[in-house]
Amino acid sequence: MEDFQNMSLITLIAKIWPYLIAMLTMIITILGWIIHRKTERIKIIENQLSGKKYKAYADIVQLFYDILQDIRNGNSFDQKETEKRMMNSKRDMLMYGSDKVFEAFNKYLCSSTNNSNPTLPMKYFLKLICEIRKDMCGKNTCVNEKDILLNLMQNEDEVEKYKLLYK
Repeated sequence: MEDFQNMSLITLIAKIWPYLIAMLTMIITILGWIIHRKTERIKIIENQLSGKKYKAYADIVQLFYDILQDIRNGNSFDQKETEKRMMNSKRDMLMYGSDKVFEAFNKYLCSSTNNSNPTLPMKYFLKLICEIRKDMCGKNTCVNEKDILLNLMQNEDEVEKYKLLYK
């Protein structure tokens, strides 16, 4: 004990310096490892949620295309199965959809139950698809409502007629 009292501050620091460096290195290494693990876990969770979000988006688009195909082929679609799929899509959109996609989905659903204007569901469906594409493509998509309508109708003249009739 007396040895430490008689030592100068510089001598004391020189003696304990290797131990301080070792402890500081160990603390930094442990903190780096903890931060790395947390970051890795966050990435895993984000990837899992992203996969579920994209599946939710694909399911709602698939449901619409299935109904469209049944209508084009003159087939009737199973109302109960469609309602079940729609309920699953509602749940998934609530859980995994972005805020803008969720809002566009709700507008589409509300317009579908409001029979005052039969063109509103298509209008809001096109907006929903645009929002889904923006969310999936990081807002870098050039596809607009007219492009989606053309994809559905496969006829530019029909798209123009639709736009004129239902503006």
